[in-house]
Amino acid sequence: GQVEPKEEVKPKAPGEGGATGGVVIVAALLPLKLTAVAGGGWAIEWDYTKASAKLRSPKSSFKYVGWPGVAVPEKEQPALRDRLIRDFGCYPVFLEHEVAFAVFDNFCMSILQPVFHHIIELAEEGSESCWHWDRWHDYERVNKLFSDCALTPVLQGGPYSLGDRIWVLDYEMMLVPHYAVRKLPTATVGFSFLSVFPSTEVFRVLPVRIELLCALLCADLISFDLFEYARHFLHCCSRLLGLEHRSVRGLIGVDFNGRRVNVRCGLIGFDVGRTRELCESKEVLELRKQYAEEYAGKTVIVSCDKVDRLSGISLKLTAFEALMRSSSRVWYGKLVLIQLLRRPYINYASTDLLSFQLREVEQIEAMAASINSSFPGSVRLILPDQENPKVRLAYFAIGDVYLNTSIRTGLDWSPFEFVMSSSDKMAPLCVSEFLGCSRVLSGSFSINPWNVDCVVDAVEKALQLSPAERQHRLKRLYQFVANYDIDRWAQSILADIQNARKDDPAAAAAAA
Repeated sequence: GQVEPKEEVKPKAPGEGGATGGVVIVAALLPLKLTAVAGGGWAIEWDYTKASAKLRSPKSSFKYVGWPGVAVPEKEQPALRDRLIRDFGCYPVFLEHEVAFAVFDNFCMSILQPVFHHIIELAEEGSESCWHWDRWHDYERVNKLFSDCALTPVLQGGPYSLGDRIWVLDYEMMLVPHYAVRKLPTATVGFSFLSVFPSTEVFRVLPVRIELLCALLCADLISFDLFEYARHFLHCCSRLLGLEHRSVRGLIGVDFNGRRVNVRCGLIGFDVGRTRELCESKEVLELRKQYAEEYAGKTVIVSCDKVDRLSGISLKLTAFEALMRSSSRVWYGKLVLIQLLRRPYINYASTDLLSFQLREVEQIEAMAASINSSFPGSVRLILPDQENPKVRLAYFAIGDVYLNTSIRTGLDWSPFEFVMSSSDKMAPLCVSEFLGCSRVLSGSFSINPWNVDCVVDAVEKALQLSPAERQHRLKRLYQFVANYDIDRWAQSILADIQNARKDDPAAAAAAA
């Protein structure tokens, strides 16, 4: 991922906080990019490609717990740890490269993520997604290390002060709430899924389904992007644990071990300020001018997806080829699809694409070459090593239509970035109904990516919109995106975490 320039605003000192205490964010990776410097030492910058870094705000005093993203020699760890705490408010959990790869790249990316996205390959020997108990035990050990670090008191060099809230992010850390309340029953813990949550029929295939559910239910509040995902979780609690949910004062909750666990849903916010700043930066403006000259006289369909079989890129290429063949007299030599391929928002221990990602890239390249053989220059691929936030925003700015054909995707900021980048001409969007954020993209064309005719029809309609029709359909969408700030989302969840603890009589009694 590309790192933006450092900001002038310095992070607040660890331990600072408001009336309700500080916030300790526990995520797989620290929101930093560490680069070894020749001759010794480390260059450290904030990395805004990571979700936890986007939560950083001058208004908030967050302390971060996570893996630095690189293997650090043991003799260098004390000095680096002191620097990360002092200058960034980050508390590192140092892991050996092999352990980090086994837990994050193998277990989380290759086993948990496919299941959460409704792909079941746990019994396929030789597959990266085949279940192995040793990987699960590694996952347990790493989650306990992260929990112990988060609850280490300030006086012992840790981040935790009395009254702090522990905010755990995503499926890499699902056991942290369990270890946290086992160590400190009075801890206030919230958990946020930034990915999808599967239906009961899929989740129940996991050999550790009960352990995962019970660990999550140790949190005071669990949040999901969409009500669909929250409903799946509640059904899992009902069918697998026999726990029914009920509503109290408009809040849905589950009673577990004599205490109430609140469940909320709300789409993660968007980093409006930094995206706008980057769009107006000198580098992006220069790239935008260069790309506009390169594609002068052409109509540009632009798209950005992570390298993943769930991104539906092959379906998109199939639909684009069908569009070119059915309307070649209109679009031959005039229409181009620019497909940006990016790495996942989180890169773990592997610096290279994993084997299943490499296979996906090979398939995409083969399909693009086949289309270009019939319609020269109509498909342009931007590979992961060429793609970065500045390149992405510059291409978005010259796009006439944004096209997404995801099969099943949760967190994806690309449509919001496109909206911000092309606000001057209000370019339309065609987005898959299976994209998590499609529910809030009012005015966009909703498509079923499996229906090629549906995709072709939507793209043709989007390309033919008059300026007045664009204004009518998209004005509210552009206003919504410009005001849908991630800081507001974060403060809302943190308030709900605090209120969940206050509203729970059992938790209040334990705290007393």
